[in-house]
Amino acid sequence: MKTCVVHNTLNSVGGGERVCLAIIEALKSLGHEVYLVTAEPTNWARVKRIMGDVIKPDKEIYLLPFRVRVFGIYMRLLTFLELIKKAKFCDLIVNTHGDVLPISSDIIYMHYPTFALLKETPINVKYSKSLFWRIYFCPYEEIQSYLIKKMKWRLLLTNSRFSQEAIKRYIGADAIVIYPPVEISEYLKVSGNTKRDNRVVLCGRYTPEKNYEVALKVASLLPDVEFTIIGASSGKISTSYFAKLQLMKNRLRLKNVRLLKDVSRKDQIEIYSTSKVFMHCMRGEHFGIAVVEGMAAGLIPVVHKSGGPWSDITDYGKYGFGYSVVEEAANAIERALNNYDNLRGKIIQRAMIFQKKNFLKKFKDIIRTLY
Repeated sequence: MKTCVVHNTLNSVGGGERVCLAIIEALKSLGHEVYLVTAEPTNWARVKRIMGDVIKPDKEIYLLPFRVRVFGIYMRLLTFLELIKKAKFCDLIVNTHGDVLPISSDIIYMHYPTFALLKETPINVKYSKSLFWRIYFCPYEEIQSYLIKKMKWRLLLTNSRFSQEAIKRYIGADAIVIYPPVEISEYLKVSGNTKRDNRVVLCGRYTPEKNYEVALKVASLLPDVEFTIIGASSGKISTSYFAKLQLMKNRLRLKNVRLLKDVSRKDQIEIYSTSKVFMHCMRGEHFGIAVVEGMAAGLIPVVHKSGGPWSDITDYGKYGFGYSVVEEAANAIERALNNYDNLRGKIIQRAMIFQKKNFLKKFKDIIRTLY
């Protein structure tokens, strides 16, 4: 069977790209001939460096022969120009970047209905930050709203109950939840380490939506607890946000906070192995792969009471703690530290359900059912 997998770019190397690569792996294990349709060529060396060994498609077809650094969301739509050429030769079309294209797909893995981003609270995205970004996003919002009503699909998948509810609310469609594949094997190797410090770890890009300011405010209330932020930094936005956090740290005179940039995976896991709590400050996160990785390493999650980390990963606080305000977060961290030995085992077991092999099995079962 010939299958077209469409994803605007793998060069972002984030959670959506993990989903795309896992779907390619699942399809090839079922004997499919897989064509990957993208807007730009994939830097496979970079993908491998960040994600490890991956299964490549049989062929990659891209719209432009160079990387595009502007108009990213609009490049998603243009992938359909290449898809049209191949669609008549494909038995199956799988859209993994999730936005609806001007061509029908058999399966869409919709991470979140993009056109609804600015309609939600507490969704925090750059398109709401200024008039410029609002004007930039508005046409795309209108295009997606139109296509949602016109295009067809056979099956709609999504990454969490949180996103599932948003899809039902804004599209009126029922989506099946298949949690994103999380590579937890490296983290599990250090989960048994019992010699740990009273340290809270945060991990993610240095971008404003991550809300690391909340962690610094909590750190000011817990001077005897160490806080370490492990962040990836690239571009002007990251540099500016990192500088803002440094200024805030100095202003609050926080001696218990470390701000680390571009830490290697090896050093990251080493820090996890001697820490007790993983804090997640982003509001309205669709899923939260970083939270699962922390849990697999034996850290107790403390997350904002919104989005997938709260509804799906911790199951509304059954496997960790939630907070809405700074004082509640400080209290949750203290409870996590005081009950660490009693909670660690069940937290690690909870992380196991999100591992990659479960994603592969569920997706292959779906393909077998359809065909």
